[in-house]
Amino acid sequence: MSEESKNALTPVGEVLAGALSRLLVRGRGSVGRAAEAGRIRLELRQIQKDRDAFWIRLGKTAYHLVGDGEIEDHPALRKAIERIDALEQQVAELQGRSDLADEDS
Repeated sequence: MSEESKNALTPVGEVLAGALSRLLVRGRGSVGRAAEAGRIRLELRQIQKDRDAFWIRLGKTAYHLVGDGEIEDHPALRKAIERIDALEQQVAELQGRSDLADEDS
């Protein structure tokens, strides 16, 4: 290759190197932003999961407090408790049937 050809390729190489460098910098920034967004979504899911667990805990506590007569009965609480009791009975019946089916096999 002649000296002129080498000199003509050098600016092209420099332009490509510069473009590649800018592309890598932008890529790192995008990856960093995506990672931060992922961390935030993960933290949000964990906080929502914790909140939901406390709602469940509050419901169970209210259920037992009403049942023990420690807090005043309220029509909405009574209706929810009756529904929970009915569901618990259905669960027990199905578990009994499942146990019998397991014994037959």
